[in-house]
Amino acid sequence: MQHLKDEDLIRELKRAELGEHLTGTKTDAEKIFAELIGRHQRPFARLVTIRYPVDIASAEEITQDFWLECYSALPRYNPDRPFLGWATTILFRTAEKFLKKRRKEVQLSPQSDFFEMQAASLPGGENAEIEKEQISRMLSAVRELPAELALLIELRFFQRKKIDEITEATGLARSTVFEKLNLAYKKLRRGIDERQKDRAPRANAKRQSS
Repeated sequence: MQHLKDEDLIRELKRAELGEHLTGTKTDAEKIFAELIGRHQRPFARLVTIRYPVDIASAEEITQDFWLECYSALPRYNPDRPFLGWATTILFRTAEKFLKKRRKEVQLSPQSDFFEMQAASLPGGENAEIEKEQISRMLSAVRELPAELALLIELRFFQRKKIDEITEATGLARSTVFEKLNLAYKKLRRGIDERQKDRAPRANAKRQSS
């Protein structure tokens, strides 16, 4: 099963479930779905921490809820469509529902666990503080991207996928991937620059008061 694409794996899952329904005999349906979860559990949880200001424990809970939603929606999924784009829509919708329901309970922080891991790898001193602020501004800018652009940033930079792999995963044409990545870069740069401008007056005021 490991060699199958996501879409082909889901076709196998649908056939296995149909076989169980018709014959009453247990098939490999659970094993097939477990393979799908194993492929995407960690990347999806990481995508949630990049997209939303939640800790990794909350991201994992969101992802678990997502798999329940995903399984319920599979009968309506057409395997001729790329699984990743379809699943990401459900993932983000699940995250929004989670945050709306638990907003008072979940402690939202301005940095995700991804930011903490990146910051921990930086050298000490004043330069490290500057790098931390840059990463924080970048993550804030990513969270304001449209879902499709955020997914492309996740695939390209955090999963380090090649362009051909991204086109296969998303179903987008190669030229479209380049176009949307360029758009994402521009939006990220604009968002980071705006945060830098907002920060400058506060930094000057802090220096003057000290």
